[in-house]
Amino acid sequence: MTHRKTRRILTAAAAVTVAALGLAGCSSTSGESSSSDPIRFGVSGPLTGDQAQYGEDWQEGFELAIEQINADGGVNGRQVEIDFQDSQGEAAQATTIAQKFVADESILAVLGDFSSATSMVASPIYQDGGLVQLGITNSHPDFTDTGDYIFSPSVTQENDARTLENGARELGDKQAVFYLNTDWGSTAFEIYQDEADTNGDDIVFSTAVDETSTDFRTQLIQARDAGADVITLITYYQTSSLIVQQAKTTGLEDTPVVAVGSNYSSEFLDLAGDDAEGVQIPTTFFSGSSNEDVVAYVEAFNEKFGHDPNLFSTVAYDGLKQLAWAVENSDGTREGIRDALADGTDIPSVVYGGFSYNDERRIDDPTYTWIEVSDGAFIESTLLGNNS
Repeated sequence: MTHRKTRRILTAAAAVTVAALGLAGCSSTSGESSSSDPIRFGVSGPLTGDQAQYGEDWQEGFELAIEQINADGGVNGRQVEIDFQDSQGEAAQATTIAQKFVADESILAVLGDFSSATSMVASPIYQDGGLVQLGITNSHPDFTDTGDYIFSPSVTQENDARTLENGARELGDKQAVFYLNTDWGSTAFEIYQDEADTNGDDIVFSTAVDETSTDFRTQLIQARDAGADVITLITYYQTSSLIVQQAKTTGLEDTPVVAVGSNYSSEFLDLAGDDAEGVQIPTTFFSGSSNEDVVAYVEAFNEKFGHDPNLFSTVAYDGLKQLAWAVENSDGTREGIRDALADGTDIPSVVYGGFSYNDERRIDDPTYTWIEVSDGAFIESTLLGNNS
């Protein structure tokens, strides 16, 4: 992540926010908008703090989606804008942002926040305010339980963790599991452990790790001494890159590694370097897919940013396109957007193709592709089966 990239993204976000706030000041007190007013969506997410890189990934997806939507004439002749508020990944900030967005009648729906724990604190505010919260990266199984204005196209930890365990068991009999010391990490590990118990697999070592930690050698040595012959990472790519690097120096250089889908990112390759070789990852989106919609999207993304999109950029792109679709297929009110998402069929998505939300406002039966790192790039896995 370069300082130039950070400055560009923060400047773009600030510009969008300033423009959006100016428009809000011009709106009528009744909340009614003229047909020429932009369509505005809110975003609550981290642009600073420990999770800032994921907010930057989001911003690229949003930029491309807005560019394409507006180049095609906008939605019903109106341009689309976002107001990206920096939550710093903190629950207190997310609740303040939620209150702001609910009170701003020009905001028609909201995307975010990044982590399930942060988002779920804000969810009751969105639900009570009748404002759709689209949790594009919120995988906690209970995320949508707050109410009928809360949606998530993110696969749940139920799907992710069980898929991950079934891959790990193909690579070794004795598993060592590293998981983030967060609600997301501990919930995913509980599900992973349940799947291992169901399958009769042996977790010989497990440990929670802090996202800010940089030295995992003590835990890796413990995993080695416990006889682990496969390592599972339920961690984000900054942490994962350090673990795979340090595994090579603690006698685990030949031990296969499986990692949760959040590691499907060029940043993981850059940070881990050669030590990422062979890491296996299940993902619902793969930029190397031959699907014509994926090919077109990846080409457009590369042309704009000079690199392939990762999963975080892609779900941001998808989410904004879905909200624009919901406006176009409704009366354009907050309630209308909710109804369009709840009742819609063939909702557009690069990740899933046309889809519908189920009664829990989530995705049924997601398809995973197993990928691996080979010569510094992601390819379809040569070791683990696909379409699981």
